Amino acid sequence: MKQRKCNLLYMLLIAVFVLSSCSKSSQKNAKFIPDNAAVISIDVKQIIEKSKIADNADAKKKLQATMEEGVKNQETKNLIKKIMEDPTKAGIDLKEPIFVFFADNNDKQAAVATISSKDDFLELANALQKEDGGEPVKEKDGIQYIQDGKAVVAFDDAAFFISESYSLDDVIAKFKNDDTKGTMAENDDFAKLAEAKGFIKALIPMAIAEGVMDADAKKMLPEGAELKDLSIILNLTTDKGEAKLSFETIAKSDAWKNYIKESTEMCGKIAGDYLKYLPKGAFMAYANINGKKMFELFDKKGIFDQGGIKDIKDEVKKVLEAIEGDFALSIGNVNVDKSAVINVPGVVAYLKTKDTSITDKVKEQGINPDEDMDFGFKNGATYFVVGEDAAFTEAKSGFDKSVINGRRVYIFCDIASIAKVADLINADAKDAASAASEYIKTAEFYDTSDTAGELVVKMSDAEKDPIENIVNLIAKQF
Repeated sequence: MKQRKCNLLYMLLIAVFVLSSCSKSSQKNAKFIPDNAAVISIDVKQIIEKSKIADNADAKKKLQATMEEGVKNQETKNLIKKIMEDPTKAGIDLKEPIFVFFADNNDKQAAVATISSKDDFLELANALQKEDGGEPVKEKDGIQYIQDGKAVVAFDDAAFFISESYSLDDVIAKFKNDDTKGTMAENDDFAKLAEAKGFIKALIPMAIAEGVMDADAKKMLPEGAELKDLSIILNLTTDKGEAKLSFETIAKSDAWKNYIKESTEMCGKIAGDYLKYLPKGAFMAYANINGKKMFELFDKKGIFDQGGIKDIKDEVKKVLEAIEGDFALSIGNVNVDKSAVINVPGVVAYLKTKDTSITDKVKEQGINPDEDMDFGFKNGATYFVVGEDAAFTEAKSGFDKSVINGRRVYIFCDIASIAKVADLINADAKDAASAASEYIKTAEFYDTSDTAGELVVKMSDAEKDPIENIVNLIAKQF
């Protein structure tokens, strides 16, 4: 499609986003999506509710003015005005989810959404064609369509389909075929995706990685495991002052299930014995490590049979098997002086070990404790400390134990502190970090089960939904 036509179509879609009322979403367009595709589902209903943009008269006025810029035909201007007054006149039901999918090793991409009025959508499509001097909408086998180069927009009275990688005949065949075999309409993972509550959700079948994996990478797969039997669901939700990205791994074969079980055995549940020594700073990581299980799994995978690693296998085994519990790391607040020099923050790390194997190995390399750095073995832990506080000093302002209860992994970042370091890298990093730290306060990552976890971002503004802030930023660009 010509650029102007695409831009105007996008703006009209945004207008319908902004002004539409809301209703319950459905998954009725699943038949258009191959069951091996990666799918992104966008819930416009939630975006509208959370952004509060429907009540933003100034943003709507700017949106209409932006759409009318460069429009040549009065007919198109009249249509824009009509849609702004009554968005249902676009004929697009954006109360239903929009699906964007990628299939056949990303050779096929498309989007599918719901039609509320075929006649209204036909009027919109013809207006856009006329604006750029294109031919009116055509019809084939009862399906209306526009074809502009490789781009195809096809629709009937229920759905419209947009793609630059499917042929017109392939698209029409999708509309005419009511057999849902081989589509997401019969895919259990897709049904699970539909149950998720996020406003943006994604289903990623790992089979899509098959075509890009080399022979060495495929050798690293668990014995008997095939990528087609593994999928990941991502789910993005927001609430006042926070955004949460959840993920879940879905294993459909015993080979994958056994591998996940073996992997989780490398990380037991956190005991939390060292949490009281970790001050809240720029970064904190906490985990539980079973070194013996880790060595066994790596050895089973043949990792220690490669190159120079084979020569130190016994040494690696001795070190790993000394590890038998919690690992904790904390980096204090980062400060940068006027001469752009980073003042080294305090660093503390603790690793539950059964002996001095790790410290002995470090000392063999000629590294020893000094006035700036202390490490050793004490109270059943190998420790490392940089800064004024000695090892096993209780933090004045630490973490609540609830953050690690029942978890295998917990990671915390203070975005403002991390941004100070980005300031010293380059201008782009400085600008990106500064923009992030203006809106984001902290980020946390942790597991919620053996196959699931969450990334939680706390916003600087605890009273607004992050989507509202994002929409306000976009509105300023009009």
